[in-house]
Amino acid sequence: MKKNITVSISPTAASVCAILALGGMGTGLFAGESAKGGVPAEQQRGAETEMDLPTTFHKYYGQNANHYRDAEKKVAKIDVDGDLNYDGTVSNTDPGDNGAFEGTPPGLVLGVGEMSKLVLRLAPYRIDFEGDVVVTIEVAGINRASKTGTFANFEEEQASVGRIRVWQDASKSKLLLDSGKSDRLIYEFVLDSAQYPANLPGVVPRTFYVEGVRSSGEFTGDVRLLTTVSCRKPGTTAEGYAQERQSWIKTFRTSFDHMLFTVRPQPAQKDFINNNAEGVWIGPR
Repeated sequence: MKKNITVSISPTAASVCAILALGGMGTGLFAGESAKGGVPAEQQRGAETEMDLPTTFHKYYGQNANHYRDAEKKVAKIDVDGDLNYDGTVSNTDPGDNGAFEGTPPGLVLGVGEMSKLVLRLAPYRIDFEGDVVVTIEVAGINRASKTGTFANFEEEQASVGRIRVWQDASKSKLLLDSGKSDRLIYEFVLDSAQYPANLPGVVPRTFYVEGVRSSGEFTGDVRLLTTVSCRKPGTTAEGYAQERQSWIKTFRTSFDHMLFTVRPQPAQKDFINNNAEGVWIGPR
C-alpha cells in the first residue's frame, strides 16, 4: 500500500512556481500564431492614437471634453453609421451599429472587393448665421505603432495600411474618396447659407458606399473615415478653410464623427435578419 506524502510549499515558492508555469505557457504557440509576432496580424489592435479622438472631442477643433455635446455652440450634429453587427441593416437606434463600435478597432470589417452602405445623418442646430455650412468627408491611414497615429509621409502610410474607396452610390457612378490616392483624400459638400437647412437632401447624400480595396497591414482599424460639419465665413475659399478652422476664436465649433475600417482578403461572416433586403452589403464582383 502506497503512503501519501505531504509536501509543504511556502507562499513565496508557490508564487515562483506559478510565474514559471505561466512563462512556460507563453513559449507555446496557438493555432495560427507565428514564432515572431505571436498573435496573428489580423488580430492585433495596436494602441489608441490621437487620430482616434474625433468620435468625441479634439482640441484641434477647439472642443472641450465636458462640453462637446453643447448644441448651442455647433451649427449641426453629424453622425455616420454602418452595419457594425453585420445583420443587414443600419439602425440609428441599434447600439450594435453605433457608439464605441465605430471608433474601436477593428471597426467595420470589409473584404477586398466588398462594399457596404454607410448612412450619414445631419441634425441642424443653428441657422442664425451668415456663411456656408460645409460637410466634409476624409480618409486617412492610422499608424497604431505611434501615439500620434500619423506616418512620416504618404508613401510610408500606403505601405503599412489597408485601402478603401468611397462611392456616392452602389453602381460606382461617382468616386468621392480613395485612401490610396493623395488627391482623393477629402471631399466637401457646400450648403448655401441662403437655403440651409432646406437644401440638405439635395446636396449631401444620405447614403454612400465604402469598398475594400487592399488588405490592412499589421493592425486592425488602420483606416479612418472622418466626417465634419462646419460653418464657413462668407468669402472663405476651400483652399483657405483648413487654416481658418485652426483659429482659436470660432463662431460655431466643428461637429464631427468617424468610423474605423479593417480590410481583409475575404468578407467577414454575416448573420442577416432580412436576407440583406436593404442592400447594405454588396459582395465582390
